Amino acid sequence: MTEKQGRYKRPENRSSENFTALPSKYPQGYFKPKPCRECSEIFQPLAPSHLYCSDACSQRGHDRFRMKKAYGIELEEYEELVKAHNGFCAICGGVGFELVPGQRLLLVIDHCHNTGKVRGLLCHNCNRGLGLFKDNKESLKNAIKYLGGSFEEDHELEGGDSS
Repeated sequence: MTEKQGRYKRPENRSSENFTALPSKYPQGYFKPKPCRECSEIFQPLAPSHLYCSDACSQRGHDRFRMKKAYGIELEEYEELVKAHNGFCAICGGVGFELVPGQRLLLVIDHCHNTGKVRGLLCHNCNRGLGLFKDNKESLKNAIKYLGGSFEEDHELEGGDSS
């Protein structure tokens, strides 16, 4: 998985080395080894709240939680969508862009707001465009006609001349 996958990159000052809990404050004098929530590898936590063995597992774990909560899909289903779309927007064919600095998911999950069903992956602009058209097929057809000049012909408008 590349650095740009997932939602947001952890800020540099929040790396796992900066945990502040002191083992000496715990009866056993250390934090018990435990399995990573993402890969199940046993690791030595640096704090009781340390749930993942690495920053990469932490990012995947947070991405997994967000996908499930927001869209009802597993992270692996999202990864299959990325493969099915070859990493490109289903509408414009673009690779997407960082909307927020550090964003790892360059393509967003498009879903039906009525059913919640995931439709595919889009760049932010195409996803926003569909939203602005309220997913209305008739409005989108009219926009296509308009862009093709049919609107100007139907309404006897001159192209670009306002006099």
